[in-house]
Amino acid sequence: MWLLVLPINQFMTENSSVSAGKIEKKMNVIISLLLRIANNGNETPFKEQVRDLASFELSSAEIAEITGKKAGHVSKELSILKKESK
Repeated sequence: MWLLVLPINQFMTENSSVSAGKIEKKMNVIISLLLRIANNGNETPFKEQVRDLASFELSSAEIAEITGKKAGHVSKELSILKKESK
């Protein structure tokens, strides 16, 4: 089981040097880990990850960043999913 501890107090300080980019990167790591364990501890197939993330209206670039795949690969998968839903 994964235990992820973030230094929350670092985000709460008024003079914090943590940039929005660093926070976003850490959130993407959390999302990625959750996607991997969402399938009863087994890695969730890429197609399902894309479908789940797209349901939150994320762009293909955002999904690519979270999954670690290229945006073109994600776009192709989104296109396939769109055709299957018709």
